[in-house]
Amino acid sequence: MNNNRKPKISFVIIVLNGMPFIEYAIKAIYDFAHEIIIIEGAVENCLFAAGCNGSSKDGTVEMIKSFPDTKGIMRLIQGTWNEKVDMHNKALEYVTGNYVWLIDSDEIYKAHDVSKVVKLLEHDTTITQINFIGDNFWKGFDYIFVAPRFFETSAHFRRVFKFEKGAQFTSHRPPKMTYANTEVTTEEIHLVNGYTTRKMGIIPYHYSYVLNEQVKQKVELYKRYGWGKSWGIDLDEWYQECFMKWTPENREIIERNHRVWVGSEESYTKPFNDTHPEVMTEYIRHFNMYHKVSCDVI
Repeated sequence: MNNNRKPKISFVIIVLNGMPFIEYAIKAIYDFAHEIIIIEGAVENCLFAAGCNGSSKDGTVEMIKSFPDTKGIMRLIQGTWNEKVDMHNKALEYVTGNYVWLIDSDEIYKAHDVSKVVKLLEHDTTITQINFIGDNFWKGFDYIFVAPRFFETSAHFRRVFKFEKGAQFTSHRPPKMTYANTEVTTEEIHLVNGYTTRKMGIIPYHYSYVLNEQVKQKVELYKRYGWGKSWGIDLDEWYQECFMKWTPENREIIERNHRVWVGSEESYTKPFNDTHPEVMTEYIRHFNMYHKVSCDVI
């Protein structure tokens, strides 16, 4: 293989209170990374969840600093931020690779899926952006929540961007990158879309609605952006009556009365019948064992 064609991928993670999943997110990408740039701290609307210094209070920073970075490729930048787009643009100041791959702190990949992306970039250096369609986990590791909207192009995960000096993100929802002296986005130049990557079996595993505290923080943040009103739901009621009360046994009843994903009335849960990323195996085993013991005690 021509080393000049080998992509140098700068993975970028923005995070506040990312435990426990950020550890596994890093493990999943570490061997493929040219560098991993982590931008940590609260945006203004999420200061309620931060410590007095605006930083994570769940052990995230301590984990990052103690991660066995044997290749010396990890960089941690801390602060407080106006918005998430500012966090991503701060990361771009440190990028030395030729591709930027955005990773949520609770988003984890299988090794062979990352390898497929690397091969795509090796094969065609004109690709400027790659999107994905993810699987989103619900109340543990045995169910995902789905909605037709997830398959619409507007909802695809914008993740991999060809990088040039002077590039900037112009938005976070969704991420849009432009190059210097142009308003054309990387998505408008040469995109590999989510339908294509899904057919290739490349799937981000998004452990986004798994833990109570994780979802509670999301709900409070959504309230501060006023999204509950735009969705037409009471987010506190949704958290108590839908998320907290949902079980595999009562899910049909719960889902008749509540939308599972707050952004869509057509959302619902279904069993997850695939395998999890390799790095998650041991954590999931301990998680399931703990919850089985807890249920037995009750």
